[in-house]
Amino acid sequence: MKEFLPISTDRLIIRSFRLEDAAAFHGWRNDADVARYTLWEFPYPMAEAEKISAEMASKPPFPEGEWYQLIIEDRASGNAVGDIGIGNGVTPEGAGVVSVGYSLSRVAQGKGYMTEVLAALLPTLIVPLKVTKFIAEIDVRNPASGRVLEKAGFVRGQLHEKRSFVKGEWCDEIDFTLDATSLATDSKE
Repeated sequence: MKEFLPISTDRLIIRSFRLEDAAAFHGWRNDADVARYTLWEFPYPMAEAEKISAEMASKPPFPEGEWYQLIIEDRASGNAVGDIGIGNGVTPEGAGVVSVGYSLSRVAQGKGYMTEVLAALLPTLIVPLKVTKFIAEIDVRNPASGRVLEKAGFVRGQLHEKRSFVKGEWCDEIDFTLDATSLATDSKE
């Protein structure tokens, strides 16, 4: 499955993790502003960043029933600036439904990078993972993430009040979905 990685866009490279990504990965995961509306613990331990980097660097991409993280690298600088997780069949709906979660370092936010990543990556996953639907969920206090998903074609769904208890507080979340056939149609045009 690594045959289509890395994926290059005008400004970015979407690629598998390398061991040396741990420091950069830790940098944005351990940033209070980046971590605010996420499920990972904060402060984020360096040991966890090293563990994830090593695991992802050695793991075959996109195993069914698991999450697989990719690095987002700025082409101009060569620096890792974010990550995107692909949950292949991790929901009760199982295979064919792919969850998407992402984070960007503070310096990479507001530049349209994640919209660019989603547009390049998601269509390439449809055939090999037999994707019928992509899903994402966001904390309602993070409307910028909702705008990113809507620009990528996701449709805003149901609001779930007090769905998750994270970092000592209840969080309301909104579901987003994207029918994979709409991407397949768009990519042929």
